[in-house]
Amino acid sequence: MNIMLGQNENIYTLSAFLDDRSIQDLVLSKLEEIGSFDQLIVFCDIHGGSVAQEVYRQLSEDQRNIQIIAGYNLALVLDVILKQGIIGEEEIRESIEGAKSAMVYLNDIEQVHDDELF
Repeated sequence: MNIMLGQNENIYTLSAFLDDRSIQDLVLSKLEEIGSFDQLIVFCDIHGGSVAQEVYRQLSEDQRNIQIIAGYNLALVLDVILKQGIIGEEEIRESIEGAKSAMVYLNDIEQVHDDELF
């Protein structure tokens, strides 16, 4: 995947519901494709969604270092992928809290000149 941060061969995507393959097959296939790893951080769009549920189920059976984050935003993804090495649970929690504070409903901010807004 090419991003402005440079090329990263350790980013994978899984697109569900594009065909009749089951979520279980998709997740197992992706884990096989990835192979061995020190840590796998999985970003799922919806907490309680079918992909999150299946990855969570695999987590209990796999015994590898898999971290699951549901309901993410771009600030969180960037923060996590920019970290070096294995990311601990507390570090993930801190990243999530930071990403929450990055979400702002700009309509609630008093109108100012454009150059003062950001």
